[in-house]
Amino acid sequence: ADAPPGVDHDPKEAWVALDTGEGEHAPVAPFAVDALAESGFESAMNKSMWTPNKPSEKVLARSQAWSDAVWQRSGVVNVPPRGSADENEVLVWSGNFTHGLYGSDLPTVRAEGVINMAPIKIVEMLMDSSRVHEYNKMSLGRDDVLVLQDDLENDGPFGQSITKVVRSASKPPLVRKPIEFVTLMHARKLEDGNGYLIVSRAVTQAEEAINSDGKVMRSEILMGVNVFRNVEGDENRCVMITVNHIRSPMVPMMIAKKIGLSAATGFFNDLRALC
Repeated sequence: ADAPPGVDHDPKEAWVALDTGEGEHAPVAPFAVDALAESGFESAMNKSMWTPNKPSEKVLARSQAWSDAVWQRSGVVNVPPRGSADENEVLVWSGNFTHGLYGSDLPTVRAEGVINMAPIKIVEMLMDSSRVHEYNKMSLGRDDVLVLQDDLENDGPFGQSITKVVRSASKPPLVRKPIEFVTLMHARKLEDGNGYLIVSRAVTQAEEAINSDGKVMRSEILMGVNVFRNVEGDENRCVMITVNHIRSPMVPMMIAKKIGLSAATGFFNDLRALC
């Protein structure tokens, strides 16, 4: 599709229509969302694109459980036991997308850790826009703009999934104005059934591209990934992997990277506080 009205053409971008403008999904949308899910999972599990920070490097060197678990692509995961020091670690990596397309010049962050909550419970919470304040203290709210599918158990055009477009705003420290995102979110079971995947990607509504009042900073989730893997012998625990690749045009690169690294660990701490 052509770029929406008000959006400049960029040869590094390709546009896909999600809906017909009449409340129905566009024919190509399920294929595009499928490709996004596959790309998101692969980016989370592609060891070659990630470099651990020094604390994480030390944990991986001393903990066989973590060393075995971090790049496991399928099956249930063995992790440090409840009550152990390593249970509370948040492992962090930085990396870059090397595809040379839109946003590939911006750094991205991967994090992994244990959450003592059933995978489905976390997915239900993260996909429910009314519950964002439970785990995101910087949130100014999130609204569903377009719900394409809302069923993780029964097949639909987007498989067994929750697929929707949301508008959210947040006010991180060090940033003057609220940051706003308009994002496609897609949740589904992992292929082997041992957990769940959520992928997120920025979308643009034509009228939003034209009518911007300057009161918020429009930012884009170029790739957001959450992988939740079942833990061996404990249905109320999971391993969570996150990938965040965000473009905030008005936020300097150095501050953006600092916010990204801080947010990666902060997200784990906020979820753990609910357990």
